[in-house]
Amino acid sequence: MKKFLRENIVLIAGVTLPLLLTVIFFIATQFDKASNEYPLHSVIYTDQPNYNANRSSYQFVVKKDQLHFVYTASDTGQNWKKPRLYVFNPQANTSQEIELPIINESDTKIDIPLPYFASKTISTLLTSPDGYTFKSNYRHNVNILTSLFGGGSKSRNRVILSKGSSNIIIPDAARYNTHFIGWIVGEQGVANGK
Repeated sequence: MKKFLRENIVLIAGVTLPLLLTVIFFIATQFDKASNEYPLHSVIYTDQPNYNANRSSYQFVVKKDQLHFVYTASDTGQNWKKPRLYVFNPQANTSQEIELPIINESDTKIDIPLPYFASKTISTLLTSPDGYTFKSNYRHNVNILTSLFGGGSKSRNRVILSKGSSNIIIPDAARYNTHFIGWIVGEQGVANGK
């Protein structure tokens, strides 16, 4: 056995070193994920395709820590599609759609605080108090084997909450038309120390 080991040391090293490195990297990534705390704050987002606060008839505006739904009739003749509003709870890993007020054709302007958020404190900072950011994560997966043998590549775009190497996928978010609105950072009277 010793003779076999001495004669084949390069072969044995060539097999065991990659396996050992793979195990070390796997443990390191799992440790890094485990050391990151899970997001504490729910995030508010919309899936309006053309969401732009300067152009759209529909806007979400935070005033005094409260989320308002604002509608202004378009004078450009543009027929804006009413957005949908969601709250993603990372603890439960679920998204909930929030009901928006009905807009009548005769309405020229409305500005309504949304009842769902009446007792909640909203922050529009891009980073939550616990360090997570809401962003789109584009991945283009290609490797040498698929390049050599014409297997093509896989691209995917997803919406995530990100902090360091920790990425929490928002499962039901539209891949291309999702826009950040804010974070629910507390309850009224609690977050503000009242």
